[in-house]
Amino acid sequence: MKLSEIVPEVITLARAANQARTAEGPDDDSPLVRLQTTEECRLREFLEAQAPAVVFLLTAIMYLGRGDFDAKDLLDQYIEISVSFGNPKLAARQMLVKMPLPEYLEEGWHQLAQAGVDIDGLLPT
Repeated sequence: MKLSEIVPEVITLARAANQARTAEGPDDDSPLVRLQTTEECRLREFLEAQAPAVVFLLTAIMYLGRGDFDAKDLLDQYIEISVSFGNPKLAARQMLVKMPLPEYLEEGWHQLAQAGVDIDGLLPT
């Protein structure tokens, strides 16, 4: 699966997870506390099924979309994220706890497109 297919899938799964979280009512809907809805489990399973490089790059795109750095710094940040997290499950967990994950990924993807970055060319095939 290409990264250009993975990002929209994560966005879709994250939106569904957020909708399920909020549909359960005003109880503590923090994904840090629980990952119990079917939608949340699907998102976690999808992220954990990706290659480590993909998970770290998705995490970098999330942080890019959050405004932590500029698109030109993506690959440096990718390296830093892969070193600091070390384990892709930890990086996936970081994404899971972000309620605005879909918006962050969309914005990061948009910034990469604006910078002329071929998202599918970021990782070796």
